[in-house]
Amino acid sequence: MRKWWREPLVHFILIGALLFVGHHFWAKHISKGDYTIFVSEAEIQRQAQIFASENQRQPTDEDIQGLIFAHVEEQILMREAERLGLDADDTIIRRRLAQKMRFMINEDTPPALPNEAALKDWFEDNTALFVQPEQRAFTHVYFSPGEHTDVDTAARTALGAITNDNWKSMGDPFIESNTLGLIDAPGLTRKYGKNFTDNLFALPPDARWQGPIASAFGMHLVRIDDYRTKDTPDYEQVRPQVKKVWQEKTLRAANEQRLVDLLKKYKVEVEGVDP
Repeated sequence: MRKWWREPLVHFILIGALLFVGHHFWAKHISKGDYTIFVSEAEIQRQAQIFASENQRQPTDEDIQGLIFAHVEEQILMREAERLGLDADDTIIRRRLAQKMRFMINEDTPPALPNEAALKDWFEDNTALFVQPEQRAFTHVYFSPGEHTDVDTAARTALGAITNDNWKSMGDPFIESNTLGLIDAPGLTRKYGKNFTDNLFALPPDARWQGPIASAFGMHLVRIDDYRTKDTPDYEQVRPQVKKVWQEKTLRAANEQRLVDLLKKYKVEVEGVDP
């Protein structure tokens, strides 16, 4: 008669029982771990450093207790939210994680500069980055359409009487300053509109009162106070700036390439779009 413990069925039952008991203890261990929050000394130091940076002082013992409580509270809420699946399909969480990942893959150390010849060749290929555009500084007197039946006539009449002594007493109040320092065409367009900018840069750059020229606000008499012509510098004039721009652009390109390399690991499928 065969020994009962040699029966295959008995072996199967014993193995099943061992697996069940093992799973029970493992699940209990995992569950215990899920409900255990360990606050390390390193974490306390990290929280203290953040506190000191934000409050410009070292935390007291009471502050430390508050920081530990806040950390534990955050961990509890985070774990409970994960159990409920609240992290799924949350735009804010996705963006935050993507932001942190971008921070991890991006370098912020400027790359080593190339030799002088290579840097100069790069400058020759990118001279447009260092061109100083034409700029103008001016003073203006404003005439509001809401204050004059014929604002153009009012401005033209004032042009015959305006001087560098009496200009402040003429015209109407303006929402910004009546004087503007050196500014290029794109910058001025954002402030006063393209029509005003085109006409101002077309005026002779002298100190007499000219106009009127129209803006999005009304009519203006203007006096050119200063100007800079368009300037294309040579390499030696802007050598320090060339180094800085080269490093910024090279670093940016390298970071973009890291993202491209990361994207290559993934296959993108869009519903309704053939691959």
